[in-house]
Amino acid sequence: MPEAVVEIVRTCLGFFLVIFGYIASIKERYMGMPLIGLKEQPTGIINGFVATLGGVLLISTSTQKFFLLGLPLILISVILQAIVLAHLKKKARHFIGKEGMATTDMKRKCNGFADFNGKKTKVYAEMDIQVGEMVYVSDVEGNIIKVKKLK
Repeated sequence: MPEAVVEIVRTCLGFFLVIFGYIASIKERYMGMPLIGLKEQPTGIINGFVATLGGVLLISTSTQKFFLLGLPLILISVILQAIVLAHLKKKARHFIGKEGMATTDMKRKCNGFADFNGKKTKVYAEMDIQVGEMVYVSDVEGNIIKVKKLK
């Protein structure tokens, strides 16, 4: 195979991985998946940032290409994740003080779901909570909505 064809295939595959990495990063951040941990990612999606790095490595066949293409692509990935996290924080802030009902059993320091005016929301329990108990949002930390039992 001619060297030019190999370079074109490598570059195309690299850009595909970078774009896939961007999409996966946004999905992972939006769904609240951790950056590392296969156990917490049952859907099988690899970390988007790892895919982005793999794409950058395929594209960057020289130091010059790395600084011209690779670093800006990595920076774009970091900026996309920051934008999604800022959006989630802003979206979650309006929940502080709201009351709702637990729709799942939740153990202390575990995730579950609560219904706030007909909207099912993923929450983090600060104490043991049973299905049907009234809860209120005590704090929002990042995109994590913390709830406690309503007394």
